[in-house]
Amino acid sequence: DLPSHLKLSPAGKASRSLQLSRNSGRSSGAALEPSAPAEELSRSRDRSLLQILSPRLRRSPGNFLRKGERNTTALPTAPPEPTLCGTPINGTLNLSHSNLTQDELMLKLDEDLCKAQLDRILELDISHNNVEMDLLYLFTLFFHMENTLSIDASFNKLTINILDPSSFCEFPSHQLLFLNISNNPINSLDTLCLPSSIKEIDLSFTNISQIPLNFAKKLVNLEKMHVQGNHFIYRAFSESENALPMCTPPPGTVHINAISFVRKEVGTPIESLPDKVKHLRMSNCSIVELPEWFADTVEELLFLDLSSNFISVLPNFPPSLQHLDISNNDIKVISPSLKSLSNLTVFRIQNNKIMGVHTELFPSALKKCDLSKNKVKVLSLTSALEKLEHLNVSGNLITRLEAAGHLPALTSLDSSHNLIPELPDGFGASLPGLKYFNLSGNKIS
Repeated sequence: DLPSHLKLSPAGKASRSLQLSRNSGRSSGAALEPSAPAEELSRSRDRSLLQILSPRLRRSPGNFLRKGERNTTALPTAPPEPTLCGTPINGTLNLSHSNLTQDELMLKLDEDLCKAQLDRILELDISHNNVEMDLLYLFTLFFHMENTLSIDASFNKLTINILDPSSFCEFPSHQLLFLNISNNPINSLDTLCLPSSIKEIDLSFTNISQIPLNFAKKLVNLEKMHVQGNHFIYRAFSESENALPMCTPPPGTVHINAISFVRKEVGTPIESLPDKVKHLRMSNCSIVELPEWFADTVEELLFLDLSSNFISVLPNFPPSLQHLDISNNDIKVISPSLKSLSNLTVFRIQNNKIMGVHTELFPSALKKCDLSKNKVKVLSLTSALEKLEHLNVSGNLITRLEAAGHLPALTSLDSSHNLIPELPDGFGASLPGLKYFNLSGNKIS
């Protein structure tokens, strides 16, 4: 249906789009626009290609049709360029570190043109790009990826801006198990909308300051949760109060800007956790203490990392716990409640402020213990540690190291950088299985 003075010619092998070009034999009276520079024509073709190949672009909130293109006559639909669709290799589609934008990602995951490729994606990696969009809208791209098990969208610019997604937060049958959206400016989980099939989620370094009450209800199958690098802090002042003019307080005034306060109903930063969670990383989160319901709620918890916080009292933990890392805190005393953790095999409590250690309070199943960089002065190794295999007490203030019981399982003992002047008689006989023993940096003469 083209006018007689126009003909079709290929636009080049790169895009395989169609270009309208002038016929040399056209009549001089033909109403054509003046010739545009080649670069401008190329940009125009690219924009037209986006409009033709991706119906989702026209449905997107951004409405990618620019003002000057709204009256442009659409070109006939051309066969899709194979390279536009993301093609998985052995089930994995790796688009990371590609400097992808929202537009480009939508083209590569187009539900109409790329269905064959989408069906083969088991793992999708779009991390370290420039994808800037709402998390819920991003997941509309994944609706037709019914076989996908894992998605890594970390290090992008994803946000949660939709105020009330409850009316349409319904996902089709999905088997997504792993989701990494760490290092994105998400800020809040209040209106989080994700498939309930997810078993592992990484929310590290997303600037969230609260785990809301509805979080546990949304991800009922969650087993592994990573939230390190966020700050669960109760702020004592609202934004409006902070905006008031600052006045110089009288001498002796104590001014508190922020405080973690988890026993009060108002301001509790950790309001819920899924009861099936087995693996929980909450390091470097400005936590002062855990909520009182913690031990009774996460009854299946096996692994807990609370390192690099401001905890001063050892909290109560569920008896199921097997691995506990509470290093780099302010704990001064190991409480008797530790004994109740009958399944605990790994205990890391280095770099705290512990002054005394009573090994009879340690769980009998314990195999690895790191007590380094504390303030322990006397250490007595008793038979209560009969299953202990590795012990690190380096960097303390130990002046006396005693073996008061038989420890046949202990193979590694690091007591370096203490104040030990000598070893007591019979020390070696109590540790028959010892293979590694570090005494460097002591006071042995």
